[in-house]
Amino acid sequence: MNKDLDHLKLLGIFHTIWGVLAILFGLAFGMLYIALGANPNLEVSGNLSPSNAREFLIVVGIVVLVLSSTYGILMIIAGGMLRKHRGYGFCFFVSILDLLGFPSLILGIFTLIVLVRPTVKELFKGGGALPPVTTAQTVSRVA
Repeated sequence: MNKDLDHLKLLGIFHTIWGVLAILFGLAFGMLYIALGANPNLEVSGNLSPSNAREFLIVVGIVVLVLSSTYGILMIIAGGMLRKHRGYGFCFFVSILDLLGFPSLILGIFTLIVLVRPTVKELFKGGGALPPVTTAQTVSRVA
C-alpha cells in the first residue's frame, strides 16, 4: 500500500511540474509568434502577403498560448488530485491526454500503469482514505 501512495505522490509532483513547464513554454512560444506577427517590417517569401502572414502568426501565437495554458492547468489540477487520491476519471483522462506528446508520453504510461491497479482504485473510491486493514494483512506484515 505504501508503494501505491508513494507512486501517486510522485506522479502528482511530476504532473504539477510538467503543467508549469507546459504553461511557461507555451507562453514563450506564443509570445514569440505574436511578436513576429506584430513586426511591421516582416519580410515574407511565398504566396502570402505580409499583412496576411502577420495575421497568421498572431493567430498561431494566440492558439499556442490558449492550448498550452489549458493543458498546463489540466496537468496541475491532475497533479493535485493524484496526491489527494480524488477524481479517478479526471486523472485517467489526463493520463490519456499525456500520451499525445513525446515527453509526457512516459508520464502518461506510468500514470496509467499505476491507476489501473486495484489497490489504487480502492484508494480513489475511499476519497483518499486508506482501506481497512484485515487481520490476515496484519499477520503477513509482522511475519
